[in-house]
Amino acid sequence: MQVRAALVREAGRLEVVPVALEPPRAGEVLVRIRAAGVCHSDLHTLRGELRARPPLVLGHEGAGVVEAVGPGVTRVAPGDPVVINWLPGCRTCEPCLRGEPNLCRRLEQTTFQGRLPDGSTRIRLEDGTAVGHYLGSATMAEYTVVPEEGVVPLLEGVPFEVGAILGCAVVTGVGAVFHTARMPPGQRAAVIGCGGVGLSALLGCLATGAHTVIAVDTVADKLALARRLGATHTVHAGQEDVVALLRHLTDGGPDYVFDSVGAATTIRQALEAVRPGGTATLIGLHAALDEVAIRPGVLIFQNKTLRGSFAGSMRPEVDLPMLQRIYLAGHLDLDALITRRYPLEEIAQAFADMEAGRLARGVLVME
Repeated sequence: MQVRAALVREAGRLEVVPVALEPPRAGEVLVRIRAAGVCHSDLHTLRGELRARPPLVLGHEGAGVVEAVGPGVTRVAPGDPVVINWLPGCRTCEPCLRGEPNLCRRLEQTTFQGRLPDGSTRIRLEDGTAVGHYLGSATMAEYTVVPEEGVVPLLEGVPFEVGAILGCAVVTGVGAVFHTARMPPGQRAAVIGCGGVGLSALLGCLATGAHTVIAVDTVADKLALARRLGATHTVHAGQEDVVALLRHLTDGGPDYVFDSVGAATTIRQALEAVRPGGTATLIGLHAALDEVAIRPGVLIFQNKTLRGSFAGSMRPEVDLPMLQRIYLAGHLDLDALITRRYPLEEIAQAFADMEAGRLARGVLVME
Protein backbone atom coordinates (compact mmCIF):
# COMPACT_ATOMS: atom_id res chain seq x y z
CA MET A 1 0.00 0.00 0.00
CA GLN A 2 1.06 3.63 -0.55
CA VAL A 3 1.20 5.85 2.54
CA ARG A 4 2.34 9.40 3.16
CA ALA A 5 5.36 9.57 5.42
CA ALA A 6 8.07 11.92 6.73
CA LEU A 7 10.96 10.53 4.73
CA VAL A 8 14.64 11.32 5.27
CA ARG A 9 16.11 10.38 1.93
CA GLU A 10 19.55 11.63 2.99
CA ALA A 11 20.87 13.51 6.02
CA GLY A 12 19.32 16.96 6.23
CA ARG A 13 16.71 16.28 3.54
CA LEU A 14 13.17 15.93 4.89
CA GLU A 15 10.10 15.48 2.71
CA VAL A 16 6.56 14.22 3.12
CA VAL A 17 6.02 11.82 0.24
CA PRO A 18 4.28 8.52 -0.56
CA VAL A 19 6.25 5.38 0.26
CA ALA A 20 5.33 1.73 -0.23
CA LEU A 21 4.41 -0.16 2.94
CA GLU A 22 4.32 -3.94 2.82
CA PRO A 23 1.69 -5.89 4.80
CA PRO A 24 2.56 -7.29 8.23
CA ARG A 25 4.35 -10.63 8.38
CA ALA A 26 4.09 -13.26 11.10
CA GLY A 27 4.05 -11.66 14.55
CA GLU A 28 3.54 -8.13 13.19
CA VAL A 29 0.72 -5.61 13.14
CA LEU A 30 -0.34 -2.83 10.77
CA VAL A 31 -1.27 0.34 12.67
CA ARG A 32 -3.09 3.35 11.31
CA ILE A 33 -1.32 6.21 13.08
CA ARG A 34 -3.63 8.82 14.57
CA ALA A 35 -1.02 10.94 16.36
CA ALA A 36 2.78 11.07 16.50
CA GLY A 37 4.96 12.99 18.95
CA VAL A 38 7.77 15.25 17.75
CA CYS A 39 11.01 14.46 19.61
CA HIS A 40 14.55 15.85 19.55
CA SER A 41 15.78 12.36 18.71
CA ASP A 42 13.94 12.57 15.39
CA LEU A 43 15.63 15.90 14.65
CA HIS A 44 19.07 14.51 15.56
CA THR A 45 18.42 11.60 13.21
CA LEU A 46 17.33 13.92 10.40
CA ARG A 47 20.69 15.64 10.74
CA GLY A 48 22.62 12.38 10.69
CA GLU A 49 23.79 12.71 14.30
CA LEU A 50 22.59 9.31 15.56
CA ARG A 51 23.23 5.73 14.50
CA ALA A 52 20.26 5.14 12.21
CA ARG A 53 21.12 6.15 8.65
CA PRO A 54 18.89 7.26 5.74
CA PRO A 55 16.80 6.46 3.96
CA LEU A 56 14.29 6.14 6.79
CA VAL A 57 10.88 7.29 7.95
CA LEU A 58 11.00 9.30 11.16
CA GLY A 59 8.93 8.96 14.32
CA HIS A 60 8.93 6.73 17.39
CA GLU A 61 6.22 8.30 19.56
CA GLY A 62 2.79 7.32 18.32
CA ALA A 63 -0.70 6.02 18.90
CA GLY A 64 -3.30 4.67 16.53
CA VAL A 65 -5.61 1.80 15.64
CA VAL A 66 -4.69 -1.73 14.58
CA GLU A 67 -5.79 -2.22 10.97
CA ALA A 68 -4.51 -5.74 10.32
CA VAL A 69 -2.40 -8.44 11.96
CA GLY A 70 0.01 -11.03 10.63
CA PRO A 71 -0.10 -14.76 11.35
CA GLY A 72 0.33 -15.74 14.98
CA VAL A 73 -0.64 -12.39 16.52
CA THR A 74 -2.77 -12.93 19.63
CA ARG A 75 -2.43 -9.82 21.81
CA VAL A 76 -4.29 -7.37 19.59
CA ALA A 77 -6.92 -7.47 16.87
CA PRO A 78 -8.07 -5.10 14.13
CA GLY A 79 -9.89 -2.14 15.65
CA ASP A 80 -7.86 -2.06 18.88
CA PRO A 81 -6.47 1.37 19.85
CA VAL A 82 -2.77 1.12 20.75
CA VAL A 83 0.31 3.02 21.88
CA ILE A 84 3.53 2.38 20.00
CA ASN A 85 6.29 0.80 22.11
CA TRP A 86 9.58 1.53 20.36
CA LEU A 87 11.58 -0.62 22.82
CA PRO A 88 10.28 -4.16 22.36
CA GLY A 89 12.69 -6.42 24.23
CA CYS A 90 13.50 -9.93 23.06
CA ARG A 91 12.56 -11.42 26.47
CA THR A 92 15.38 -13.95 26.28
CA CYS A 93 18.65 -12.04 26.78
CA GLU A 94 20.12 -11.45 30.24
CA PRO A 95 18.97 -7.79 30.59
CA CYS A 96 15.42 -8.72 29.62
CA LEU A 97 15.35 -11.64 32.03
CA ARG A 98 16.55 -9.47 34.90
CA GLY A 99 13.77 -6.98 34.27
CA GLU A 100 15.66 -4.39 32.21
CA PRO A 101 14.13 -4.66 28.71
CA ASN A 102 15.29 -1.10 27.89
CA LEU A 103 18.80 -2.58 27.81
CA CYS A 104 17.87 -5.55 25.60
CA ARG A 105 20.89 -6.77 23.64
CA ARG A 106 18.88 -7.10 20.44
CA LEU A 107 18.25 -3.33 20.25
CA GLU A 108 21.77 -2.53 19.04
CA GLN A 109 21.37 -4.61 15.88
CA THR A 110 17.71 -3.84 15.15
CA THR A 111 15.85 -0.91 16.75
CA PHE A 112 18.82 1.47 16.87
CA GLN A 113 19.61 0.66 13.23
CA GLY A 114 16.08 1.44 12.05
CA ARG A 115 15.09 -2.19 11.60
CA LEU A 116 12.35 -4.49 12.85
CA PRO A 117 13.31 -7.33 15.24
CA ASP A 118 14.04 -9.71 12.35
CA GLY A 119 16.50 -7.17 10.91
CA SER A 120 14.35 -6.25 7.91
CA THR A 121 12.05 -3.37 6.95
CA ARG A 122 8.55 -3.12 5.47
CA ILE A 123 9.01 0.28 3.78
CA ARG A 124 10.26 0.79 0.22
CA LEU A 125 10.99 3.68 -2.10
CA GLU A 126 9.55 3.79 -5.61
CA ASP A 127 12.65 2.03 -6.96
CA GLY A 128 12.44 -0.76 -4.37
CA THR A 129 15.13 0.60 -2.04
CA ALA A 130 14.59 -0.51 1.56
CA VAL A 131 13.71 2.31 3.97
CA GLY A 132 14.37 2.11 7.70
CA HIS A 133 11.75 2.44 10.43
CA TYR A 134 13.27 5.00 12.81
CA LEU A 135 13.68 3.23 16.17
CA GLY A 136 11.74 0.35 14.69
CA SER A 137 8.58 2.46 14.63
CA ALA A 138 8.26 4.99 11.76
CA THR A 139 5.28 6.70 13.36
CA MET A 140 5.45 9.89 11.28
CA ALA A 141 3.38 8.23 8.61
CA GLU A 142 -0.26 7.43 7.95
CA TYR A 143 0.39 3.74 8.62
CA THR A 144 3.25 1.70 9.99
CA VAL A 145 4.13 -1.95 10.59
CA VAL A 146 5.60 -2.92 13.96
CA PRO A 147 6.11 -6.17 15.85
CA GLU A 148 3.27 -7.40 18.05
CA GLU A 149 5.31 -6.54 21.14
CA GLY A 150 5.73 -3.04 19.69
CA VAL A 151 2.19 -2.06 20.69
CA VAL A 152 0.48 -1.65 24.05
CA PRO A 153 -3.29 -1.12 24.46
CA LEU A 154 -4.51 2.47 24.62
CA LEU A 155 -6.98 2.61 27.48
CA GLU A 156 -10.48 4.00 27.10
CA GLY A 157 -10.51 7.71 27.86
CA VAL A 158 -6.91 8.37 26.84
CA PRO A 159 -6.76 10.60 23.72
CA PHE A 160 -4.55 9.52 20.83
CA GLU A 161 -2.45 12.69 21.26
CA VAL A 162 -1.69 11.79 24.88
CA GLY A 163 -1.02 8.19 23.94
CA ALA A 164 1.45 9.41 21.34
CA ILE A 165 3.72 11.19 23.83
CA LEU A 166 3.55 8.42 26.43
CA GLY A 167 6.00 6.13 24.67
CA CYS A 168 9.04 8.39 24.87
CA ALA A 169 8.74 11.84 26.48
CA VAL A 170 6.47 10.87 29.35
CA VAL A 171 7.89 7.48 30.21
CA THR A 172 11.44 8.84 29.94
CA GLY A 173 10.79 11.69 32.35
CA VAL A 174 8.42 10.01 34.79
CA GLY A 175 10.39 6.76 34.63
CA ALA A 176 13.60 8.54 35.59
CA VAL A 177 11.84 9.59 38.81
CA PHE A 178 9.94 6.38 39.53
CA HIS A 179 12.43 3.75 38.38
CA THR A 180 15.94 5.08 37.89
CA ALA A 181 16.19 7.46 40.85
CA ARG A 182 13.44 5.69 42.82
CA MET A 183 12.63 8.95 44.54
CA PRO A 184 10.57 8.41 47.71
CA PRO A 185 7.78 10.74 48.87
CA GLY A 186 8.46 14.02 50.64
CA GLN A 187 11.62 15.02 48.80
CA ARG A 188 13.06 18.25 47.39
CA ALA A 189 13.67 17.97 43.66
CA ALA A 190 14.91 20.07 40.76
CA VAL A 191 14.45 19.49 37.05
CA ILE A 192 16.84 21.10 34.57
CA GLY A 193 15.25 21.63 31.17
CA CYS A 194 11.51 22.12 30.69
CA GLY A 195 10.81 20.45 27.37
CA GLY A 196 8.54 17.44 27.11
CA VAL A 197 10.90 15.09 28.96
CA GLY A 198 11.80 17.58 31.69
CA LEU A 199 8.20 18.55 32.33
CA SER A 200 7.31 14.86 32.46
CA ALA A 201 9.98 14.42 35.12
CA LEU A 202 8.48 17.39 36.96
CA LEU A 203 5.07 15.73 36.88
CA GLY A 204 6.67 12.53 38.10
CA CYS A 205 8.20 14.38 41.06
CA LEU A 206 4.81 15.84 41.95
CA ALA A 207 3.15 12.44 41.62
CA THR A 208 5.57 10.98 44.19
CA GLY A 209 4.63 13.69 46.69
CA ALA A 210 7.70 15.94 46.48
CA HIS A 211 7.03 19.06 48.53
CA THR A 212 9.54 21.21 46.64
CA VAL A 213 9.96 20.97 42.86
CA ILE A 214 12.16 23.55 41.14
CA ALA A 215 12.12 23.99 37.36
CA VAL A 216 15.20 25.31 35.55
CA ASP A 217 15.28 26.59 31.97
CA THR A 218 16.43 29.50 29.80
CA VAL A 219 13.00 30.15 28.27
CA ALA A 220 10.52 32.19 30.30
CA ASP A 221 7.45 30.64 28.65
CA LYS A 222 8.62 27.14 29.59
CA LEU A 223 9.15 28.23 33.18
CA ALA A 224 5.65 29.69 33.21
CA LEU A 225 4.25 26.35 32.00
CA ALA A 226 6.25 24.55 34.69
CA ARG A 227 4.60 26.81 37.28
CA ARG A 228 1.16 25.99 35.91
CA LEU A 229 1.98 22.29 36.12
CA GLY A 230 2.89 22.63 39.80
CA ALA A 231 6.53 23.72 40.11
CA THR A 232 6.99 25.46 43.45
CA HIS A 233 9.89 27.60 42.20
CA THR A 234 11.53 28.43 38.87
CA VAL A 235 15.10 29.39 37.99
CA HIS A 236 15.99 31.24 34.78
CA ALA A 237 19.33 29.68 33.86
CA GLY A 238 20.23 32.54 31.54
CA GLN A 239 19.86 35.16 34.25
CA GLU A 240 20.59 33.43 37.58
CA ASP A 241 23.29 31.29 39.17
CA VAL A 242 21.62 27.90 38.93
CA VAL A 243 23.72 26.04 41.49
CA ALA A 244 23.68 28.82 44.08
CA LEU A 245 19.94 29.37 43.79
CA LEU A 246 19.07 25.66 43.93
CA ARG A 247 21.13 25.34 47.10
CA HIS A 248 19.52 28.45 48.59
CA LEU A 249 15.95 27.38 47.81
CA THR A 250 16.47 23.95 49.39
CA ASP A 251 18.74 24.81 52.31
CA GLY A 252 21.81 23.03 50.97
CA GLY A 253 20.69 21.42 47.73
CA PRO A 254 17.83 19.31 46.37
CA ASP A 255 17.66 15.67 47.38
CA TYR A 256 17.27 14.80 43.67
CA VAL A 257 18.19 16.67 40.50
CA PHE A 258 17.04 15.51 37.07
CA ASP A 259 18.91 16.82 34.02
CA SER A 260 16.74 16.46 30.93
CA VAL A 261 19.20 18.45 28.78
CA GLY A 262 22.39 16.45 29.19
CA ALA A 263 24.78 19.20 28.09
CA ALA A 264 28.20 19.61 29.70
CA THR A 265 27.02 22.67 31.63
CA THR A 266 23.81 21.12 32.92
CA ILE A 267 25.50 17.87 33.94
CA ARG A 268 27.91 19.83 36.11
CA GLN A 269 25.07 21.94 37.49
CA ALA A 270 23.09 18.85 38.46
CA LEU A 271 26.02 17.25 40.23
CA GLU A 272 27.16 20.45 41.98
CA ALA A 273 23.66 21.45 43.11
CA VAL A 274 22.39 18.18 44.57
CA ARG A 275 22.86 17.94 48.33
CA PRO A 276 25.57 15.77 49.91
CA GLY A 277 24.26 12.23 49.80
CA GLY A 278 21.78 13.17 47.08
CA THR A 279 21.27 11.78 43.57
CA ALA A 280 21.70 13.49 40.20
CA THR A 281 20.06 11.66 37.31
CA LEU A 282 21.01 12.34 33.69
CA ILE A 283 18.26 11.93 31.11
CA GLY A 284 19.15 14.19 28.16
CA LEU A 285 21.43 13.32 25.26
CA HIS A 286 22.88 16.65 24.13
CA ALA A 287 26.42 15.70 25.19
CA ALA A 288 25.99 11.97 24.64
CA LEU A 289 29.05 11.73 22.40
CA ASP A 290 31.18 14.28 24.28
CA GLU A 291 33.64 13.95 27.12
CA VAL A 292 32.40 15.94 30.11
CA ALA A 293 34.73 16.90 32.94
CA ILE A 294 33.45 16.38 36.49
CA ARG A 295 35.20 16.59 39.85
CA PRO A 296 35.43 13.13 41.43
CA GLY A 297 35.80 14.75 44.83
CA VAL A 298 32.22 15.94 44.64
CA LEU A 299 31.11 12.32 44.36
CA ILE A 300 33.51 10.87 46.90
CA PHE A 301 33.74 13.45 49.70
CA GLN A 302 30.04 14.33 49.54
CA ASN A 303 28.77 10.82 48.91
CA LYS A 304 26.73 11.94 45.90
CA THR A 305 25.31 9.60 43.28
CA LEU A 306 25.38 10.30 39.53
CA ARG A 307 23.04 8.07 37.52
CA GLY A 308 22.10 7.67 33.90
CA SER A 309 18.55 6.92 32.82
CA PHE A 310 17.82 5.50 29.39
CA ALA A 311 14.14 5.70 28.40
CA GLY A 312 13.18 6.03 32.04
CA SER A 313 14.40 2.49 32.77
CA MET A 314 11.02 1.53 31.39
CA ARG A 315 9.33 -1.84 31.27
CA PRO A 316 6.92 -0.96 28.44
CA GLU A 317 4.26 -3.59 29.04
CA VAL A 318 4.01 -2.54 32.70
CA ASP A 319 4.77 1.17 32.60
CA LEU A 320 2.76 2.35 29.59
CA PRO A 321 -0.54 1.02 31.00
CA MET A 322 0.40 2.29 34.47
CA LEU A 323 1.03 5.82 33.22
CA GLN A 324 -2.31 5.81 31.43
CA ARG A 325 -4.08 4.83 34.64
CA ILE A 326 -2.30 7.59 36.58
CA TYR A 327 -3.33 10.06 33.86
CA LEU A 328 -6.94 8.91 33.98
CA ALA A 329 -6.90 9.31 37.77
CA GLY A 330 -5.93 12.96 37.30
CA HIS A 331 -2.40 12.76 38.71
CA LEU A 332 -0.48 13.44 35.47
CA ASP A 333 -1.58 16.52 33.51
CA LEU A 334 -0.33 15.24 30.17
CA ASP A 335 -2.76 17.33 28.12
CA ALA A 336 -0.89 20.44 29.24
CA LEU A 337 2.36 19.08 27.75
CA ILE A 338 0.93 19.22 24.23
CA THR A 339 1.71 22.77 23.16
CA ARG A 340 0.67 22.55 19.52
CA ARG A 341 -0.76 20.14 16.99
CA TYR A 342 0.35 19.95 13.34
CA PRO A 343 -0.67 18.08 10.20
CA LEU A 344 1.98 15.71 8.86
CA GLU A 345 2.88 18.17 6.10
CA GLU A 346 4.05 20.70 8.72
CA ILE A 347 6.69 18.46 10.29
CA ALA A 348 9.48 20.88 9.32
CA GLN A 349 7.67 23.69 11.15
CA ALA A 350 7.20 21.44 14.18
CA PHE A 351 10.96 20.80 14.27
CA ALA A 352 11.64 24.53 13.94
CA ASP A 353 9.26 25.36 16.79
CA MET A 354 10.79 22.67 18.98
CA GLU A 355 14.32 23.87 18.37
CA ALA A 356 13.32 27.49 19.04
CA GLY A 357 11.94 26.49 22.44
CA ARG A 358 8.32 27.24 21.54
CA LEU A 359 7.07 23.76 22.44
CA ALA A 360 6.82 21.49 25.42
CA ARG A 361 5.66 18.76 23.05
CA GLY A 362 4.40 19.06 19.52
CA VAL A 363 2.15 16.37 18.08
CA LEU A 364 1.43 15.45 14.48
CA VAL A 365 -2.26 14.66 14.06
CA MET A 366 -3.13 12.47 11.08
CA GLU A 367 -6.37 13.06 9.19
